[in-house]
Amino acid sequence: MTKKNDFIWKLIQTICWLIFAGYCIQTGALLFNYVYSLFKPIATNNLHLGLNLSELFSQSMLLYSLTFILIIAVSGLKSYVFYIILSLFKVLNLFKPFSKEVSEKISKTTYFTFLVGIISFTSVELIKKLSAHDYNFGVAGRYFEDNGTFLVMSAILFSISLIFKRGIELQSENDLTV
Repeated sequence: MTKKNDFIWKLIQTICWLIFAGYCIQTGALLFNYVYSLFKPIATNNLHLGLNLSELFSQSMLLYSLTFILIIAVSGLKSYVFYIILSLFKVLNLFKPFSKEVSEKISKTTYFTFLVGIISFTSVELIKKLSAHDYNFGVAGRYFEDNGTFLVMSAILFSISLIFKRGIELQSENDLTV
């Protein structure tokens, strides 16, 4: 690898580490705030970065919990996606990239990326429908705004996964003929 490509490769890994750490911190903060708000309902006024679910808490404890659990699940799944990507960097050999382990990691990333997109999309629709019935979700929808991004990303990763599976087949055929 050239010096420039090596720098870009390490930069991408560093950015992935930062994103992973950010999502882990966010998930931990959300989980802590949810548990804390169950014991101290006054905390529902400012839960996480201006998230105010005090009205929803007073209207329906079930919807409050469901909303918070969905937010925590999406944040946790995003951090897990980046964990898989970081583990992919460890097993990826750029000189012989088509391996079963790399293909499995890409497939796993595809699955969890799709899951984030579907949960986020479902959550947005749920919030829209319940908001029409006078439930106040505050800015909870911002945690699910990137649903389309994750769905498109999963489609791209699915294509890459298929390419890697075909590459593995061609590489094994090539190894047999030599």
